[in-house]
Amino acid sequence: MGHAMTPMLSCKHCTKVVLHFTPTDDALQSVVRALSNGSKGLAAGEFKYFSNCSDEEAAAWVEHLLQCAHAWPNAQADQNVLTLIDSAFADVVKPEHFTDYTHCDECNEHDTMLRARTRDSLRRSDLGNPGWDPITFSRAEGIGYFFPVLARFALLPDVWRDNEWYAGQFLSHIAWDGRENRFLLWCTPQQRIVVHAFLTHFSATRGNAALSCAIQDDLQAGLAAWQPSTR
Repeated sequence: MGHAMTPMLSCKHCTKVVLHFTPTDDALQSVVRALSNGSKGLAAGEFKYFSNCSDEEAAAWVEHLLQCAHAWPNAQADQNVLTLIDSAFADVVKPEHFTDYTHCDECNEHDTMLRARTRDSLRRSDLGNPGWDPITFSRAEGIGYFFPVLARFALLPDVWRDNEWYAGQFLSHIAWDGRENRFLLWCTPQQRIVVHAFLTHFSATRGNAALSCAIQDDLQAGLAAWQPSTR
């Protein structure tokens, strides 16, 4: 049956119309476990149970989670650091091109995809995997433009069947080349402080997960490179 008392609202980021229902921590964890096991159907069933909505509403709500980084409810500590990032990178203008697009077909393909996306429309599937990652090819200003949504994806759980936990790719971009990292050199001093604050928060809240996923070395390298006192 439908959930008549709960309105359907359009997401202000991706415009998808979904049930306006904020799950409890237990409900969200039930959905996450189902998605982590590769079952969107079970995830929708869990959401339907907690929200008392229709099958169609539940499926749409779960699909929204998988498509929009902004769809996820955030813990207050996560939201605090994401708000800092949103503010620090708010004025970064979307570049006309992201890669050296005339270099090769791969560069051109990544550039075409990134040009077609915004901070609001970028999806996890767009970010590929370590062997096919458009951000690897992006210039620093392109990373700066997308950084607020990349940080959001890095904080999200490992629920995409066809892709690994994005935190690993994210940390590799932050840690690469240490203090000579192209994105670090491009950032303003205030942006560097905010990136380091994010990494510190990530270490405090996802450090154990990073260790179990063997991305702890990149996390520590990123923390060292972005430490404000070293620049």
